[in-house]
Amino acid sequence: MSTDCVFCRIVERQVEASRVYEDDATLAFIDLRQPNPGHVLVVPKVHVPMLDQLPSMLPRA
Repeated sequence: MSTDCVFCRIVERQVEASRVYEDDATLAFIDLRQPNPGHVLVVPKVHVPMLDQLPSMLPRA
């Protein structure tokens, strides 16, 4: 977790958000200050600078 990352703080429940879905790896939520109604964000629960840096969760062929 990164303490300066707002998404990490939402995952850790330090920042309030309306949770839509959650599992071991991801969190889907609606930002309470969103400009567009119904806009859902889906984030990984591990902090990575870029999504292509996520650790693989599937076995490689």
